[in-house]
Amino acid sequence: MQTKEKYTMYTLKIILVASVLSIVLTGCGNTNAKKPEEAEVPKVEEAITNKDTMKQMNLLDEQAKILSKVLGNVDTEEGRALKDVDSYLDLVEQANFPPDIKKTILDQYKLYELSLDPRKKDSLKLIFNEKLNEAMAKSMAEQN
Repeated sequence: MQTKEKYTMYTLKIILVASVLSIVLTGCGNTNAKKPEEAEVPKVEEAITNKDTMKQMNLLDEQAKILSKVLGNVDTEEGRALKDVDSYLDLVEQANFPPDIKKTILDQYKLYELSLDPRKKDSLKLIFNEKLNEAMAKSMAEQN
């Protein structure tokens, strides 16, 4: 019985060593070939530069376009009005908001639009500071 157990252990060791060797040899196959992950990954400096100089997509305009496509075919007055919407500005202009609310929404849209273009960061800072000061003055006036 001891010899049978000895042969079983010996066989298991051989199988284990053979499997480890096959895994190692398979992994070392062609070391000169580029790995797909390395070929597709851009350099960090290039990614940062591209991100900092490219204008990002305006999600408000994209949402308005989707609403136009989805709800523009509805056979109601609102559906027909949405059919001609190409941007968020069109959507706001067609809305039945009071003029002061419409102006606030348009100002917020302009701020958002400026935030998408990294070359216009200075303009964004100026407008944002102006809006912040207006809001603070309004808040102080309401408290008194």
